[in-house]
Amino acid sequence: IRWQGNMARVVCPAHCEREPAAVAVGTGVHPLGSPICLGAIVDRVLPVYGGEMMLTKAAPIQAQRILGQPAGLESYSGGESNVAVSVSATGLKGEAWHGYPTDTLDLSPSLPPEHVVQDCMETFDKLPLETFGDSVIINCPGRCGGAGKLAGTLIYSPDSSMCWAAEHARVIGPRGGRAMVTRRHGQNEFFGSTEGSEQSQDAPGADASYTVALPTSDVLARMAAP
Repeated sequence: IRWQGNMARVVCPAHCEREPAAVAVGTGVHPLGSPICLGAIVDRVLPVYGGEMMLTKAAPIQAQRILGQPAGLESYSGGESNVAVSVSATGLKGEAWHGYPTDTLDLSPSLPPEHVVQDCMETFDKLPLETFGDSVIINCPGRCGGAGKLAGTLIYSPDSSMCWAAEHARVIGPRGGRAMVTRRHGQNEFFGSTEGSEQSQDAPGADASYTVALPTSDVLARMAAP
């Protein structure tokens, strides 16, 4: 993968789920050594016919940087789609990634209009994302840190404040901005962490989860008018 900072654009071939030696780990967020294209099929970000997606490599949170530890989760929850599965794992050290689609057969040329967040306490589960793998761009006001609840690191609980999560994940700054939100499979648990002045908490598992990422300029150009 050719990373530019913490982002990379990748193109997956068709039918990576048929590779007998490939074993995906995690769902929504995956360790860097997990097969990327198979993981995207499990996440329902890509169809079996392949396509293009944008990856975000997890940046080390503050505590990990201080201790010199690599980014990643304490444990990864497995998941499944109609054609592929991933396994759970604990104690895998190293960086992690998540991704959203940019060009697939299932993706409309015109993306949904952005969701303008009026209240910093607005949570992920209020977004119009019906199925796993669906994404929408949100537009956050500034200084949402501390508004409502925030549970998770890299991947967040449904009742977390979406703009606070975007600040915690360092996708936006205190002045606000746009972030790509993707609905993910459920997680066994959510792990809290401190990033700058932003503190998230631990929480029990839920039947859905969400990631936030920086939308690229070509994705922003395809948004439909509100």
